[in-house]
Order: sequence, then C-alpha cells, then structure tokens
Amino acid sequence: MALDLSASIAKMDQDDLAALADLLPSMKWQAPEGSERRYWADTLLKRVIDAQEAREQAATVG
Repeated sequence: MALDLSASIAKMDQDDLAALADLLPSMKWQAPEGSERRYWADTLLKRVIDAQEAREQAATVG
C-alpha cells in the first residue's frame, strides 16, 4: 500500500502537493504523540516533501 501511495503522490501536480504540504503539519500536531494518525500524517508529509523536491530537481535539470 505504501508503494501505491508514493506513486499517487508522485503523480500529483505542484498545486496539489503544496495544498497537502500546508494541511499535513496541522494534522500531525493535532494528533496525539505516538498515535497511528500522527504516524500517517508524518509519513505522508515526508512523502509530499520528497515529491516536491523531486519535481524541483527535475525542473532544474530539465
């Protein structure tokens, strides 16, 4: 499932990635420490940041 999620995030355009990047930190901090909800918000945020960085690198190289 994580692989499918990464593929979906990688296909998002920059606007969708930016919207998620704005939303996920508040979701993370609202979830109790050690909860599954916080883990998923943190994991999603990392994947969104990775996808944004990959897009920026591709734009710079290409």
